[in-house]
Amino acid sequence: MNLQRLFISFLSLFMAFPSAVLLFTPMMDKLKGDAKTVLKKAFWQLFFLVAALSLFEAAYHPPYNTLLPLLLVISYLIYHDALDVPVHKSLSIFFLVITYMSFFANFAVGFDAWIHPTGTVNELSLQAAALKALLSVFAAAISIVPMHKLGTQMVNEFDISRGYIISIPVWGIFLGFNLLIVPRKYETLHVNLMQIAYWGVLILLLILFLLLTMLFYYIVNDLMKAAEAMERNRILEIQESAYLAQQRYMNETAKVRHDFKHTIGILDMLLKNEDYRAAEVYLDDYIAAQPKNETWTFCGNTAVNALLNYYAQMAKTEDTALDLSVELPENTGISDIDLCSILGNILENAILAGSGIPFEERFVDLVIRVKSGSRLYIVATNAFDGNPRMHGDEYLSTRKTGPGLGLRSIRETAEKYGGSARFTHVEKEFHTDVVLPMKPAETDPIS
Repeated sequence: MNLQRLFISFLSLFMAFPSAVLLFTPMMDKLKGDAKTVLKKAFWQLFFLVAALSLFEAAYHPPYNTLLPLLLVISYLIYHDALDVPVHKSLSIFFLVITYMSFFANFAVGFDAWIHPTGTVNELSLQAAALKALLSVFAAAISIVPMHKLGTQMVNEFDISRGYIISIPVWGIFLGFNLLIVPRKYETLHVNLMQIAYWGVLILLLILFLLLTMLFYYIVNDLMKAAEAMERNRILEIQESAYLAQQRYMNETAKVRHDFKHTIGILDMLLKNEDYRAAEVYLDDYIAAQPKNETWTFCGNTAVNALLNYYAQMAKTEDTALDLSVELPENTGISDIDLCSILGNILENAILAGSGIPFEERFVDLVIRVKSGSRLYIVATNAFDGNPRMHGDEYLSTRKTGPGLGLRSIRETAEKYGGSARFTHVEKEFHTDVVLPMKPAETDPIS
């Protein structure tokens, strides 16, 4: 076996390593297990794959890019196996990075064609292979910061599967073009203006690809902001509902308070006349006519109090026994939006989970406590039919296919604050345990 050919083959496939760095950069919060262990395992798997393909290529000289499908498929399987994300999310990021890197691979081929006009792509030169490796490192280096900041934000916060699914064929079109544009014989690029056309088209496509990538990010960012705005509006609507209910109660009791002296006078007269039966009937009628208060005060946090009132009414409508034990300070340092999102998802899932069981078995218990002055504990237990839909250790939604987005939202919001969320079930009881570190209070427009 020609050692130089082996070295060229390895350099040509070296692009897999900086590509892997870019692939894992936005996924550091989505690894299965300890980051060091998972990444070490993935690196060695990729290294042996590249080494094996390099040996095969050096020994048998297959046509250029013949081994690429095998490299891509196995690399993706290694990548996805290391992550705790749906296939559409990992596949979208995989195609994005591989397509981006394919432009730099074609730059190296163009360079090889320029310095070796009579050569072929199947005989990639040492200079071109080295340039391909260097360009891949350069491409990863200039992209790692935006991939870390913007890519991590998108992966962690954007969960609309359609967005990722739509992006896959878009990146695939660019990747397919980059594979087709490679000249098999370099002499074709030296005919007329083909060299200029090759570089011009390649650069224009790279610019278009980068613009589309930026557009995709901004669309995703707008969708995330829209979702946050919807959640904020939902909390405001719940607050408004609680305020209006309280206002109705105050208006209804105003007349009662105004007529209270008159009522006392009538009762006094009936008792002095020893007409006890009439006094008893009058008092019963008076009590029955009292307006019922539709709101309760559970805690000092206005937004959370309004939300708990909303779900207390929902539980009443669903004939579900709701037991709330809340000790929550007015300021927790946790955004009201995030806190209400966690509690809203817990209570809505818990109340709706009882819809398929008899009325007398339905219950939801929620306890909120602050311990050691720095950690907020949210513990909920609710009844359900005892038949959870699960995929591995993940609970699936009972109302549609796919994962339970409410539970995922609870976990991701808790992790955003450095906390945790755990979901378990025992027979017909479902348990939710959330721990949130409390931080110094910040200004929140909902507070």
